Amino acid sequence: MSELHDLLAQATDGIESPRLEQAALLTARRRRARRRGAAAAVVTSALVVAVVVGTRMGADRTGGLPPAAPSQTPSPSVTSPPEPTAKVWPRWDPRDVDDLPAAPDRVAPALPDMIDPPASSPPLADDPVAAAVLAVEQDGLAQVLGTDGGWRTVPIDGRYPLVSLSPDGTRLAVYYYFDNRTPEHDYGVTVHDLATGDSSTLAPPAGFEPWDDTGWSFLDEETLLFNSGPKAYVVAIESGETEETTAPAGLSATLDPEGSWLVSGDFDQPNVLTDHAGGTPRKVSMDRTGRLSRIQADEDTVVGTTYDNQPFNVVVADRETLTPQFRLPVLDFEGNYSNWGLGPMALADDGTVLLRVAAIGRRVDGFRVVAWDPTTGELSIVSRTALPVEASVTFAVTFLREVGPD
Repeated sequence: MSELHDLLAQATDGIESPRLEQAALLTARRRRARRRGAAAAVVTSALVVAVVVGTRMGADRTGGLPPAAPSQTPSPSVTSPPEPTAKVWPRWDPRDVDDLPAAPDRVAPALPDMIDPPASSPPLADDPVAAAVLAVEQDGLAQVLGTDGGWRTVPIDGRYPLVSLSPDGTRLAVYYYFDNRTPEHDYGVTVHDLATGDSSTLAPPAGFEPWDDTGWSFLDEETLLFNSGPKAYVVAIESGETEETTAPAGLSATLDPEGSWLVSGDFDQPNVLTDHAGGTPRKVSMDRTGRLSRIQADEDTVVGTTYDNQPFNVVVADRETLTPQFRLPVLDFEGNYSNWGLGPMALADDGTVLLRVAAIGRRVDGFRVVAWDPTTGELSIVSRTALPVEASVTFAVTFLREVGPD
């Protein structure tokens, strides 16, 4: 199984890591933090969960951290070629997100205009579907939106459930957030096969030590990652075969479409992005971009957010050198967007950046999936939802990357 990885799920939701975000939202539920300001504080303290990113993948540790030290100025005796200038678009105020036009139909065509699960839907076991575009869990009810446009219900059996979709949306994993008030905690995971409606349960690796961040995520359609503190394990879904591995640790991490890690260094680490493409880690300075959070990548490009010695912005950079190509400055109202409310979800196959943008303001809730075309600066809305911040919404990253015909 050694060739199985180096893989990590989306962050896919990521996204950033759905498991960590869901854990934060569960904390929000316990506190009954229905007001946006309170919910933002809860998510900031538990998400970008910072606390576990040093030992787990797919989350960011941006909120409340000091900026990195300024880069050293080259010696006057060194002559450097002129630095290419990135295109910087006008600063955007994301509080105006609902003023944006609808995105072209070709952008993430599988996503609905409105994410609005019904009060009830047929059980998955009775009505299987080839794959799901997204999954929603709220108030103990888990539902998937199938590629046929219909919703199905997946059974939940425990407190504080966490759900995760595989990258292609063919499987859904359900496990339960660790609650230290419950002495007997089941660290296993139930995996639902959406095409058959069948499910199977996997036990945690033998001899693991439980941590607050212990949990599961998909690496691909066939394997899961079990993370627990400093240790991680690759687990084959069909056989249950387990192999201990090392998950790279940093401020932010993601998998590219080929399954290679990219990891940005944390604030107490060198200011480099480690790129594992080709099997040999390559370190690239982030001095040009600023230290990157919530990263996503494809073969040629890296996108992330940064406020490292600069105003908060989304930056698109060349993967080989991390030379910035495009920047979108973002008005960071009360620090909400840099802490938790805005970040890349995926890089679409045509270079469009999909952003998850919280709807922050009076009488609004939920988030918007926003498409940003870095070459034109155009911003548009792909999907909306009014689901409360306590609800968990996770996506199959393949459908985020998909581009339809013009």
